[in-house]
Amino acid sequence: MSEPPLYIPSLLLEIDGRRETDEQIRRLMEDILQVSVEESLHLPGMFTLVIKNDYFPGAAEQESPWRYQSMLQIGKIVKVGFRSSTTAAQEFDDEEKGYVIQGEITAIETHFTQESQAPIVVRGYDVSHRLHRGRYNRSFQNMTDTDIINKIAKEVGISVGQAEASGEPHDYVFQENQTNMEFMRDRAIRLGFELFVRDGKLYFRKPKHEEMLALKWLQEIHSFRVRTSSAEQVKSVEVRGWNYGEKQPIVSVANATKTVHTETENGKGADSSTKFSSMPTPKLVVVDKPSFKPKEVDRLAQALFDELGGEYVCADAIAEGNPKIRPGCRIKLEKMGNYSGKYYVTETRHLFQKRVYTTEISVRGLRSGDLLEVLTPKTALKPGQTCLVGIVTDIKDPQGWGRVKVKFPTLTEEHSSNWARVVTLGAGKDRGFDCLPEVNDEVLVAFEHGDIHRPYIIGNVWNGKDKPPESVNDSVQGGKVRLRTFRTRVGHKLQFVDEDKGTSKKGVYVETSNGHKLRLNDSDRKIEVVSNLGHKVTLDDSSSSISIESKGNITIKAVGNMDLNANGVITVKGQLIRLN
Repeated sequence: MSEPPLYIPSLLLEIDGRRETDEQIRRLMEDILQVSVEESLHLPGMFTLVIKNDYFPGAAEQESPWRYQSMLQIGKIVKVGFRSSTTAAQEFDDEEKGYVIQGEITAIETHFTQESQAPIVVRGYDVSHRLHRGRYNRSFQNMTDTDIINKIAKEVGISVGQAEASGEPHDYVFQENQTNMEFMRDRAIRLGFELFVRDGKLYFRKPKHEEMLALKWLQEIHSFRVRTSSAEQVKSVEVRGWNYGEKQPIVSVANATKTVHTETENGKGADSSTKFSSMPTPKLVVVDKPSFKPKEVDRLAQALFDELGGEYVCADAIAEGNPKIRPGCRIKLEKMGNYSGKYYVTETRHLFQKRVYTTEISVRGLRSGDLLEVLTPKTALKPGQTCLVGIVTDIKDPQGWGRVKVKFPTLTEEHSSNWARVVTLGAGKDRGFDCLPEVNDEVLVAFEHGDIHRPYIIGNVWNGKDKPPESVNDSVQGGKVRLRTFRTRVGHKLQFVDEDKGTSKKGVYVETSNGHKLRLNDSDRKIEVVSNLGHKVTLDDSSSSISIESKGNITIKAVGNMDLNANGVITVKGQLIRLN
């Protein structure tokens, strides 16, 4: 068996444009004890420099305990890379070479020891650390996700390497007390996009495979630990939403992987979910990601299915140092049984110390899974702990308590709720505003203590199919509501008019579905009662008169006496006048 090849590594370092040809940079590199660079698809890339620093207080030539104080300051731009050549190469100059990270110094540490040493630790991140600073509450209107990404990147001073087209613009998107990175990552997840920074530039795009590297166990790979698990695998992912413009649910099912990152001879994760006898085919149903467009739901379902599939295989490896091994690339392994295949790298750690250069590799799928997320995960609310859209299915309460049943289209269309109490005005014994919703009405449902078995109807809502009884142009004037209307299913109507507009005058108006009217007209100072056949009684304060009109007969009867009395003239006209 031949001896394994010998690797000869070296460090590449650039600070504010100054390279190793600079005398001060060269001296700094001689004093470096350790360099590490950590990169991830989900976290800012980080570099750490540990620098030897002898310090003798009082020495004339050493005014400061920190020899490189002017060079290494917070905010300075640093580029770190590596060279790695091997004795197995055909030519001496056949080497792997490249910068791994371009970042900014964010922290400096000094440790004063008993041995007259004050070693320096310099830490920094790639420019994506700027996206983790601060939390924001703001809206984005009539913008695509790509527009939003470009806008935020420009705000924080990050160049965009690629921002792939994301589709149609959104009417409204809100950043809800989130860091820019949290918000941007959420937009990327909904699209199934990647979001990362490389070489100082931001990338927002569909997943794509970078360079394929062929590595061999016991040569380039020193150790390799791999695990396959069916724990989170399902055969399909169903995402449900509600389109209130069409008054119907939006449902999308994904059951085939479109983005395969890690491929081994162990097969696909979705197939492993059906290996258990007497168990129904597992399906993940997602109901807590409200979406308004079918394409959004389709993309989300596919992205979640691909994400779960990526969790099927996890691996960790230690390899000879190679600057080409970066998150997003794939490594190809052979002659390892069922574990032979192509592995999608999600995290790396390049370590250089004592002239030994190694690269640690992690394969973790598309989910971040960082420590902060594990320790403080987002609270996942059950459907009953939120408000849900309901469609009324039954209004005949067997107890006579005015309760109704609804179905929740974002959960299921096959089952109805428990009997739900209806919140109304002034409810009490033999009193209150008795106005139940109709069957097929859309309502908003809340739950007592978050228990889905204890629903309450908060109120009805309009949608694209069930519109308000009045147009906005009629109801609103000068930024104020001038008209309020209550209208029943058959057309009975009660209106409150606060301001004049055209023939619509300030007052209160009642009208039945057959056309009977009561008009309390404040603007013209009169009251009118009108039947659908044209009988009319008018009490007019402006002219101090009362008139009674009929297209038929008028009869006035009194059980007791009747007096006709006027201070002026009484005029009686008719073809024939009879006085009895």
